Amino acid sequence: MSSASYDAIDYNLRPAKAIERKMLAELFRRLDRAAALKHYRYVGFGSPYFADFVLFHRALDIQSMVSIEREVDDRPRFEFNRPFGAVELMFGESAEVLPQLDWEQRSIVWLDYDDPLDTAMLNDIALCVDRLPSGSVLIVSARAQLDADPETRFAEFKENLEAFVPPELTVDDLGGWDIARHYRQIIDERINGAIRDRNIGRSDSVQVAYSQLVNFEYADGVKMMTVGGVILNQSDASHFRSCNFEEFEFFKPDAYAYRIKLPRLTPKEVRHLDALLPSGTPPDATDVGIPLTQSNKYAAVYRYFPKYVDVEG
Repeated sequence: MSSASYDAIDYNLRPAKAIERKMLAELFRRLDRAAALKHYRYVGFGSPYFADFVLFHRALDIQSMVSIEREVDDRPRFEFNRPFGAVELMFGESAEVLPQLDWEQRSIVWLDYDDPLDTAMLNDIALCVDRLPSGSVLIVSARAQLDADPETRFAEFKENLEAFVPPELTVDDLGGWDIARHYRQIIDERINGAIRDRNIGRSDSVQVAYSQLVNFEYADGVKMMTVGGVILNQSDASHFRSCNFEEFEFFKPDAYAYRIKLPRLTPKEVRHLDALLPSGTPPDATDVGIPLTQSNKYAAVYRYFPKYVDVEG
């Protein structure tokens, strides 16, 4: 078994991930326009850092939270780091734990995998789609980076996804961000296939549909992708239109991803740009030597940019 990712990565020091997390929190807050957010349940993979649990409890007042932890041998460490009494820890693989959950409650489920997409993850996704009540949100993240060698990368992609691999795919189709693009397509097809299965034999009033809300790409050293959306029946669909998710710049209902681009700035440069924001156009700080490319990147994410670096004296 490979070592746990949290032993290799400090989850508090992944700036692009932190930005994505804050954007999702802002998106989730809009659910409150259609349904009482405090009555939602959050299901995720906390790891010892529980960064998403801390943010969503404090920012959204979600009271019911379930963290699925597969590293059973580290149970004492998870229990020690559990940030709130509201967080219930359930140990085991997601495929084992997800079927045990009570699915009566509207939920925000973030299947935040660290590994490349595989068939087991697609089965988790299908199970969630089959069980989630209308008004729930499903988010999926996966590592969109495989072996550097093209032939090995192609073989790894096929081995992980088996029958879900597009038949027209070739070894030349997995360069750059192509893996993220294919993952989104495969996840979307799996979700909509599960939706079709769920709706069989049901009346129109209780049939559900999936609407994609986000499609992120980012890299904190490794390429990652996140895609997700809301599951709604007909009667709830009219209420949830008031959420106006489309007002967010990062709202992405299709294959076009929102790429989180990290600026390379010193703390003093960040403070300088903050003093110029918000503005109708990206701030021009070339007079102090900050390139426009960096100012543009910062202006796009400054409200979500983490401030966890040491403060200079």
